[in-house]
Amino acid sequence: MVSLALDERDKKILEILQEDARTPYVKVARKLKIGETAVRYRVRKLREKGVITRFIALLDPRKIGLAITAIVMVNVNAAELDNTAEQLASFKESHHVFQSTGEYDLIAIVHARDMTHLNQLMRKIKTLPGTRNTFVSVVTYLAKVEPRFKLDL
Repeated sequence: MVSLALDERDKKILEILQEDARTPYVKVARKLKIGETAVRYRVRKLREKGVITRFIALLDPRKIGLAITAIVMVNVNAAELDNTAEQLASFKESHHVFQSTGEYDLIAIVHARDMTHLNQLMRKIKTLPGTRNTFVSVVTYLAKVEPRFKLDL
């Protein structure tokens, strides 16, 4: 995957929309001292290129009944890795699924209603094709959840 070169205006637009995706284009245009049509064009291009994948409302899982956050790590037989990753990603409880080069092949961030729900989810994960072993760690404190990206790195 090759990253795209973004100019300063694109970066500023992305920063504003990351802060509040509902910011009207006219307000973005005023902040950047450019026309609203230019903002619309740039946002459309950023969406077409896949830089902006979607606009969402960020929810607090605990306030919608998902009291348990856990990190699930899975070792998988190599021949089943893609299939297992897809199945794990398809679970409604899975919010991030990563393939990793570390000790575990797959790492997932999952949310569950309670420990019983997490236990049921772990049983499902352990029975996925190719799963060799799993490790789960329950999150006890959310020190940081930051969905925004710094564009000046």
